[in-house]
Amino acid sequence: MDNGLQFDNAEFREYYVDNNIELRFTSVEHPQVNGQAEVAYRIILDGLKKRVEHSRNTWADELLPTLWTYCTTCKVTTEATPFMLTYGAKVVVPLEITHGSPRIEALRLSLDLIDEVRDEANARNIEHQ
Repeated sequence: MDNGLQFDNAEFREYYVDNNIELRFTSVEHPQVNGQAEVAYRIILDGLKKRVEHSRNTWADELLPTLWTYCTTCKVTTEATPFMLTYGAKVVVPLEITHGSPRIEALRLSLDLIDEVRDEANARNIEHQ
């Protein structure tokens, strides 16, 4: 646990005892990462809210397009998209994968360079901070 008290009450303690679970609290090793994750969550949540503004029941249908938008949008700090940092290439539209494309071959080749792309993005991120 991350010192959050939401799972530290009598009902949960009884559950832990019944299932032989030892509850341990820990400190966060890299608190700045938590802040970055919170920012990402907030951006995704805001995008989701905009997409389901009129009909709250459709949020599950809008989740994947919202995540796709987040993963394919260039971030200021890294000057790259999360997709680029994961796969080492620009976004590939699913249609290109199913019907073949020269970009697919380039994507396969660029996976060899992914460590360099990530190192450059990390350096830009550190410089930005």
